[in-house]
Amino acid sequence: MLFPQIYTSAIFLSEIRQYRKSSEEDGRVDTIWNELQDMAKYKDVVKMNKQLKKDIEWILEETQGEKEISRIIRLLKNDFKETCTKTAKDCTELQKYNEKSGVYRISPGNSKNLDVYCDMTTDGGGWSIIQRHQDRTVDFQRTWSEYENGFGNVEGDYWLGNKYIHHLTSSGKYELRIVLTNNKNEKRYAAYKQFSIGDAASKYKLSVGSYSGNAGDSMKYHNGQPFSATDQDNDKSSAHCASSLGPWWHNSCCWSALNKKMSSILYWRTLPNKAANKSIMMIRRI
Repeated sequence: MLFPQIYTSAIFLSEIRQYRKSSEEDGRVDTIWNELQDMAKYKDVVKMNKQLKKDIEWILEETQGEKEISRIIRLLKNDFKETCTKTAKDCTELQKYNEKSGVYRISPGNSKNLDVYCDMTTDGGGWSIIQRHQDRTVDFQRTWSEYENGFGNVEGDYWLGNKYIHHLTSSGKYELRIVLTNNKNEKRYAAYKQFSIGDAASKYKLSVGSYSGNAGDSMKYHNGQPFSATDQDNDKSSAHCASSLGPWWHNSCCWSALNKKMSSILYWRTLPNKAANKSIMMIRRI
């Protein structure tokens, strides 16, 4: 995924300034602009960077002739290579360059690059979606390995993966926002000023901070608990909570359960009916 973090290096400027002023035809700006747009690798960069055309106009004041235009394009290509091919750490970083919600590729911490849905509108945007459970097309009753590595359709229902959530939340301070929708399509939310999960050795132990919102605090009961899946029972109950309530950070068993079976209503104890039809979990760096 490209994003326009464009800088004009001192070396680039010094080379351009070696050429004297001239009064070449005004079409040179459009010549460079159009050629850059034709380069698929930089197309999004050119479109999104509003300052770039002005920069080209300024640069051309110091250049002359087609030879210099070709040299400018070559230097721009070289200057872009180190920045345009980088992958953003998360959706918070991506929002600096693109305000449109959608699927983007990120590089969370020490893990491989992966696709994530970025919400760029809710409460100021910059949210990385770690869970979406709403259209009932994906089975959430899954194993430890599946929850560790992630599953589903990033444009629909999915779980990002515990190891990736850990890599993200261990690399900085993150907040959590959970959006719940009932059968009347009414939405409520629960926000937590701090959110992280531990590494695999800790069984991806949950840590949540202070609550705000209108859905009630149904995560507090799970704070400090390890994750449980269908094939790994880490809860405090004599029963295997994940087998009937879905994989989660179960205690004995739960005040919330947002990964229940496709046929089940999602559980959030502090909602009026203790139930939701849809859930989205999103995190943002603070």
